[in-house]
Amino acid sequence: MHPWTGTHLDCVAFDMDGTLLNSGDFGARAIHLAFETLMAAGDLPGLDAPPGEDAIRRQIGKPPYIFYAELLPQPLKHKAMDLHRAASAVEKAFLKDGSGRLFEGAREVLAELRARGHKLLLVSNCSQDYMDAVVETFALDELLHFRAAAGRAREFTKAGELQRGLDAVGARTGVMVGDRIHDGEAAMACGLWFVGCTYGYGPAEELAEADARINDIRELPGLL
Repeated sequence: MHPWTGTHLDCVAFDMDGTLLNSGDFGARAIHLAFETLMAAGDLPGLDAPPGEDAIRRQIGKPPYIFYAELLPQPLKHKAMDLHRAASAVEKAFLKDGSGRLFEGAREVLAELRARGHKLLLVSNCSQDYMDAVVETFALDELLHFRAAAGRAREFTKAGELQRGLDAVGARTGVMVGDRIHDGEAAMACGLWFVGCTYGYGPAEELAEADARINDIRELPGLL
């Protein structure tokens, strides 16, 4: 039994990185390469080495202006968006050459839920160009009813974009599926239940208040 048992769910909203997209590998490599490129060009003076992959993975899910600033020491935080642009270029190249992957079964889950009549929303803290590249690579627009990149500007929030999506599709009931605390907070702010993804990049404590947890995206249809 789950809190929504017996309730018709109008929609299922998804986070992207760590929920549908397995970005931990190619994303961490892209950011590592971006660091190396800027360091070689002398644009990150005083930095001897990029942060480790674990440190990078812990940032996944945060808005770009926070994500990249927290990877840099205080004297270099003003270089955060330069780093973001360099990393984005590499990420797009990796998506184009097939290095990027959805989690196994993710696209099939979206197709099944859409066939059931759920409105599907994609709401991420990422930048617009990154979301566009991912959606194009995996042809997700044919499955989604709404998508928004809250990281496209500082004035946008995941909760605000989620609510905009709910209004756009006319949804009143549903779940938000994600791997970070931002997803749970957005769900709560918009009156949705929260399904936490333990296979993503958030620490276990960020999912402590989730209404349900899944260890694989393919478990989701069975919960709903």
